Amino acid sequence: MQRSDWSRIAHGDLEFMGPYDESSFERLFDGAALAAGARVLDLGCGNGALLRWLASRAPIDGTGVDLHPGMRPIPGVRLVAGDARSFPAEPESFDLVCSVGAVSGIARLGTLARPGGLVLLGDGYWRQAPGDAYLDALGATIDDMLDWHETLAIGAAHGLTLVKALPSSVEQWDAYEATWAANGERYAADHPGEPGLAEFLEWIRNGRRRYTELGGRDTLGFALLVFRNRHADP
Repeated sequence: MQRSDWSRIAHGDLEFMGPYDESSFERLFDGAALAAGARVLDLGCGNGALLRWLASRAPIDGTGVDLHPGMRPIPGVRLVAGDARSFPAEPESFDLVCSVGAVSGIARLGTLARPGGLVLLGDGYWRQAPGDAYLDALGATIDDMLDWHETLAIGAAHGLTLVKALPSSVEQWDAYEATWAANGERYAADHPGEPGLAEFLEWIRNGRRRYTELGGRDTLGFALLVFRNRHADP
């Protein structure tokens, strides 16, 4: 087992790799529907769940990029194995540019959306100021994330106007955290003696401890945000 396998194993058969689901995207895109044939780029697409959901609503011309993209075919979508951070993409050429999990920053996403196009960012934020013990366990500093109000304003400096923001609920977090931890424990029980297993279990249990004992449930938030590129066509 390699460290690069850990997240894939922990997420198991989860359709969405975070504290959100189809209902989150239904609420997020209500009133901001894409036209049929819209060009969509998802940087860090994982198993392609977001592109699959978008393609189920209307035909899209989609591209998903991930180091380990999903294998299930999606109508109208090309899945590319590669580094989303360096994937060559033509500026101002997409109707929707997505990065859920902050694989790419808001500045780059904004350059890829066409004038009037949309940007979807999924990123963490501080629901409250983190304590030192939590930061130590997370391996982070307080400067690694913004608070809620700063997060809402993240697009302004890049010519992006906020359309809608949707924070994950505590219930969504609880379900997500419990599921990926259980997946990890189940894998360990099914693969005794596998090289690297002890380190993997330590990672799983440290993550669970952060959430349940060190204040993570009240500290770490996640938000899906939709912006519009306000540089309109002439």
